[in-house]
Parts: sequence; structure tokens; C-alpha cells
Amino acid sequence: MKITHVLLRQHIGRHFKRHWWVQSKITIKPSVVEEELKKRNIPIYKGENILKKETKPEKIEIIGLKPEPVKRDRTHPNWNDRICYTLRDDNVLLEGLTQAKVITNTVEVQEGLPQSLDLNQSIKGINRRVKEIILSSHLFDAEQKKLPKIKDPLRPAFNFPRTHGITQERRYTLLISKLLQLIEVLVEPEVVRNKAIFNDLYFTYPFEKYNDLILFELSGDTLLTSSHPLKRIHGDNTSYINLPDIQPMKETITLNKEHIYRLQNCYPIDLTIPKCHPQTLFVHYNPNEVKNAYEEEVTENQIYGRSLLKSFTVAASYAKQLYGESTKDLPKPVTLQCVHTDGRLFHFGILQLNTLDLTNVTGMKNIWYQTERLPLFENCSYVQGRPILEGYNNEVIRHLLAFYNNI
Repeated sequence: MKITHVLLRQHIGRHFKRHWWVQSKITIKPSVVEEELKKRNIPIYKGENILKKETKPEKIEIIGLKPEPVKRDRTHPNWNDRICYTLRDDNVLLEGLTQAKVITNTVEVQEGLPQSLDLNQSIKGINRRVKEIILSSHLFDAEQKKLPKIKDPLRPAFNFPRTHGITQERRYTLLISKLLQLIEVLVEPEVVRNKAIFNDLYFTYPFEKYNDLILFELSGDTLLTSSHPLKRIHGDNTSYINLPDIQPMKETITLNKEHIYRLQNCYPIDLTIPKCHPQTLFVHYNPNEVKNAYEEEVTENQIYGRSLLKSFTVAASYAKQLYGESTKDLPKPVTLQCVHTDGRLFHFGILQLNTLDLTNVTGMKNIWYQTERLPLFENCSYVQGRPILEGYNNEVIRHLLAFYNNI
């Protein structure tokens, strides 16, 4: 057989495998130099330890990158071992108004608003302008944004097509601002000069009740202030009126338990300015943001409780800043009006804050007046391409005029 060049070739892969196998069997023999150095007590160092330099990487801040979020654990600067029950804008109470009365030591002395409020003011010629405001706020604005997903309780898995239009926040802002502007044109100039409007305010009020630490952190979408505080409404003793009973539930149920918080009383308006006294609080209710803790629909009773808690937070933070930290029974009651709306349904309430001592259930109590939710209209939409406004109710503008003119 003739030997060719092809048969003399070797398999490269098998050659390398054999080479690695042979080299893996080689044992490392001790160095003679190392033994001599050890005999003479000369220290031996590894080269990698000498050549390696300990360097700390420098943190470079690049403009445009978000910083890392602070971990919400014990390393957080606002961490506290004591549990705090907090209430924010996106939460409602389980028992609604009944539970809010127990927390804030508040009672109702009568149904509806007080009789001293004048609801029979003339609104001749104003209805047409109010209708124009409703249409311009709900239909004619140029904003076109993606609206929240449409959900049907009977078909929870059905995926509705997304729609674009005016957002809930935009409708509320346009409606309230234009209604207040219209009211300022109608009332006396002297009344308007004594008023001021503040938007997007933040209020906090911490307190203790039955050894529980509670903190209200709530926002005021629009606050109407005045140069003079509102007068007291009810001057009789309220100690004989009992609070509602919510047993076996505790008043802090459905409040968030948190360890990260800051205890500070915050009334964001400086009391040294002329128009610092709160008169009317406008609260926006967005059903897509305000949720129940147990994923159920928010009831009317819970909306009433939200109005009371918002009013109490504003009035209490103002009273604490006005009369001092240690004040319990107020020398002069603080009266605050509240308008709670989603753009169509309006809820009117008035709070007379008499005391900040929320544990004394046998002493003086705060007073709350309220109405049912009044619809401003029944339907405002496009029907076959035409803007339609149905079921307009002028009782809402009567209440707004009465609240604005109240002194």
C-alpha cells in the first residue's frame, strides 16, 4: 500500500484533547527557592497582591438619569419603629361617614345645611351662562388624551376599545375655575376683594387617638380663602350628643399601616398674609384614582366621609397653626365649607371645628352639616354629532352662590 500525504495527516481535535489530558496529569513540584527562603525566614508575597491596587470607583452623576429610589426599609431616613395609620387621597374609609365621625369626634345636629345659609339668592339670567360653562368644560375643550379603560362589571374580561378625549382632571379644573369666575362677576365687588383662590395645596395633620398614631396627608385641589374667618353656626352645647357606634370594628380600619412617615402639621398658607383664613374647600373626586381597600365600588357614604375628613384636615391644621400645638378646645370655632364633586355630582358640607381633643367623647364635639349629592346635569355628550345637555339643575349654582357670599 502506498503511503500518501493524506494518510500522514493527524486529527487536530484529537491531538489537542490528548495534549490537554497529558498536561492535566502533571504534578507541580515544590520550588527549591521557596524552601531556601523559608529556611532564612524571608517573607514570600504573591505578585498579584503587590501589583493589585485598591481603587474605589468614582460615582459620576450624569445629567438626565434618574437617581436610584430610596429603599423603603429600615435604612430609609424617615423610618420609625412605631406604626402610623395614614390616610391619603386615594383611600376611603370602610364605614364612610360613620367611621369618619368617630375618628374626628364629630356629630350632626340636623339634616341638611344650617338655616342661616341663604339659598334663595337670585340667579336670573345665570342659567344660560352656566350651561355654556358645562358644555365648554366637558365637550368643547381641545384636549385629546387617552382616557382610562372602560370596564363593565358584567363582562370583566371584555376588552373595550380605548377612547380619547378630555380627562377628568381637566374637566374639573375648567368647571370650577369658570364657575368661580362667573360668581365673581355676579356678587358685590367688596366681597370679591376679600377673597383669594389657591390651587393644588397640601395639608397634613398628625394626632393620637387611643394610643394609636394617625396621620392625615390630604390635598386641597382648590381653596377659597377670605380676609375674615367664617362665623360660628351652632353655639349650643354638643356634649350630650353621642357618637355613632361601629363596634366591633376599630376606627382605624382600612387605614394604611406605615413605618415611613414624618409627623408635622402643615397648613401651607402663611397666617401673616391678609387673606389666609379658609372659607371653602373644593375637592375633586376621580373614581379612577380613589379606590376601596377591598376592591369594591366606592359608595356614597364613603364619599361623604371623604368630604368630612378633607374638611377636618384643613380646619385642624389651620387651627393648630393659629392657636398653638397644645390647644384642645378652641377659643373660637373654625368653620369651613366643602364642595366635593366629580364634575357632575356635587356634595356640599360645612364643618364647625370646636375641639382638637378627639378622645373626649363626653365633652365638646365638632359639628358637621351636609346635603345629598346634587346632580348639576344628567347627560352631557355628543348625540349623532351634536352636543347635548340634558337635566340641568340650578340648585347647584344656588349653593355655590350661598357658599361664596357666606361671611
